[in-house]
Amino acid sequence: MGQTYLSADTRERIQDLIKQRPDMTQAKLAGMLGISESTLSRFLSGETSKFAESHIIQTAKIFNVSTDFLLGETNIPDRKNYDIEELGLSAGAAKALYTGQVNTQIVSQLLENPHFAMLTNMLAKYQDETFITGMMAMNQNIDYLRSFILGQKSPNPDDKEAAHAVADELQALKVPATAVDTTAIQNLFNQVVRDIRKNAESHAAEHKAATKETLDQFYKALKKGQDDPNIKSITPEQTTEAILAMVPEGTFSEEKLQSLESALTAIFTEAKDSAHEP
Repeated sequence: MGQTYLSADTRERIQDLIKQRPDMTQAKLAGMLGISESTLSRFLSGETSKFAESHIIQTAKIFNVSTDFLLGETNIPDRKNYDIEELGLSAGAAKALYTGQVNTQIVSQLLENPHFAMLTNMLAKYQDETFITGMMAMNQNIDYLRSFILGQKSPNPDDKEAAHAVADELQALKVPATAVDTTAIQNLFNQVVRDIRKNAESHAAEHKAATKETLDQFYKALKKGQDDPNIKSITPEQTTEAILAMVPEGTFSEEKLQSLESALTAIFTEAKDSAHEP
C-alpha cells in the first residue's frame, strides 16, 4: 500500500514533492521541464494558472508519481501505468505479457516478492563478465600454487605426499566460472516458489471463508419469513428474490435488474417443474 497524502491541488503537490527530494529545487525542476525558473515560480505561487499538460506528465515521471496524484484526483502517489521503455522490458517480454503467453498474476507476485528482487541481482551478478573473470583469475592462481607446490623437490617421501595432499585441497577450491553461486541462486528461487505457494494457500483459505459466508447469507435469505424450514416450500420467486438481495446496490440498472429477475425466475421454475416430472 502506497503512502497516502492529504488532499491538495497541483501547486501544493509539486511543492511538497520538491521539499521531499533533497536533490531537487525549483530551478532544477524548471530546467528538467525545459521552462524558466520564473515561469515555474509564477505557477507555484498562483500568479498564473498556465501549466501545460505535457509539463504535468513530465513532472509525474520525474517524481515517479501518477498524473492523477499531481492533479489532486487521488491522494495516493503510486503510478499504475508505465511505458515499456521505462520498465526496461524487451519487445519479446512485453509481447508475452500483452498476449497472455505468461500468467500475469504470477509475474506480479514474482516482482512483488522481496526475495525475487535479490534473486535478480544474484543472476545479474552471475552474468557479469567481470565477476566471472574474477573467478577465472582465482582459478589461475590456484593452478599456479599447485604447480609450485608439486614442483618442489624433496628427498623425503613424506614431504612429497604432503605436497600432493595440499595440491588436492587447492584443486577442491577451484570454482567453475559457469557454475558460480548456482546453489545459492537455486535455493533463493525455491524460496520464492514457496512464498508464492503460501500466498496462494492463504488466498484459497480467504476465498473458502468468503464462499461459506456468501452461502450462509443466501441460506438465511431463503429462510427469511418461512415458518416451515423445508426447502420444498420455497418458491422460484423467493429464490430469485434471495439472490437479488445479495447483489450490491447500483451494480445493475433497473432495466437489467428486472431482466435478470425474470430470467432467474424462469430458470428456477423450469428446474422445479422438471424435478416434479415422473
